[in-house]
Amino acid sequence: MPDSTITTKISAVPDESRNGVVLPFPHRRRVPDSLPVVDIDGLDDPNPRVQRSAAGRIGEIAMENGFLYIRSHGVSDRLLDAVYEQARCFFERDQAFKNRYYIGNSRNHRGYVPTTEKGDYSDEKGPRRYEAFDMGVDLPDNDPDFLAGNPLLGPNAWPDIPGFRYILGRYFRSLQRIGMTMCRGFEMALELPEGTFRREMTRPVSQLRLLHYLANERPDCPQDVNMGAHTDYECFTILHARSPALQILDLNSNWVDAPPIDNTFYFNIGDMLEAWSGGLLVSTAHRVANRGDERYSLPYFQATNFDTVVSPVYCPKFADRQREYPPVMAGQHLLTQLLRDFPYLRRRYEAGVLRMPSLRPGPNPFENRINQVV
Repeated sequence: MPDSTITTKISAVPDESRNGVVLPFPHRRRVPDSLPVVDIDGLDDPNPRVQRSAAGRIGEIAMENGFLYIRSHGVSDRLLDAVYEQARCFFERDQAFKNRYYIGNSRNHRGYVPTTEKGDYSDEKGPRRYEAFDMGVDLPDNDPDFLAGNPLLGPNAWPDIPGFRYILGRYFRSLQRIGMTMCRGFEMALELPEGTFRREMTRPVSQLRLLHYLANERPDCPQDVNMGAHTDYECFTILHARSPALQILDLNSNWVDAPPIDNTFYFNIGDMLEAWSGGLLVSTAHRVANRGDERYSLPYFQATNFDTVVSPVYCPKFADRQREYPPVMAGQHLLTQLLRDFPYLRRRYEAGVLRMPSLRPGPNPFENRINQVV
């Protein structure tokens, strides 16, 4: 199938760094007239030439936009229907049931996130209007990293709902497969040695969220959103949603709608892939508009191993466009931003329960491009 588009425009807005963390201006990309839809099945084609062609096309679009829709991904509608049904079954249970899996009772950031776990976002006015359920790579409770106190690795907090663990486990593995395929595609697109990214993802702190946005009567207002403007902290995000609300920040500092498209996933670049690529790929600023309607979405965040140190890898073909970024431990960056998002983590940090080297709460320097317009 050929690539296709829907009419709008998208890109990110360069801005200066702050708070002592210096990030470069990523190369200024064109403002496209459309949001691209790209088939990714060519990355799995047995013909290396087809693989390289598909990777080049995906890399070109990602470098220009930071955001795209991916199609031909191999995830069936039947599985997606089952995932949404399991999400509905969980979130429709009474509060006492959901609180049994409260994320603040976990040792490794897994479980139910109530509306009271409100992050620090200036554009989220009033009470938070969504709840979530967070899961990751499901490690056993005798895993050495979990026993050693790693705050992002270990077992999931599976709710006692028939089929939940099986269906969500299948779905998680499907997204892991897509994530590894896209990583291989970016390795080819940037002409990097095979495995440059993937070898740092043997025990990733990747996460899948089930998000439930509550129906509300507040009006649709640009200054009042359901999820505040942000970038994603990991390498990239693969998101499924069936109703509109997602908005992307373009180069002209305009928020533009990104409606769902049948048979596709949303795909956006995150902080770590921006740093890893030396700014060739730029972390996409986005938010969720308040439409007042109940809705569900399913974001998967592809991450590296917790202790991976991310700094630009040399890309000979694009070296003249690369910039220097300070080295950052991927897990520390993720955890630092989660402190902003989760009051229970802030309480642990302030009480001295959560102690890790170099953990310093503060603004996300990759989000400085959106500070002027939020």
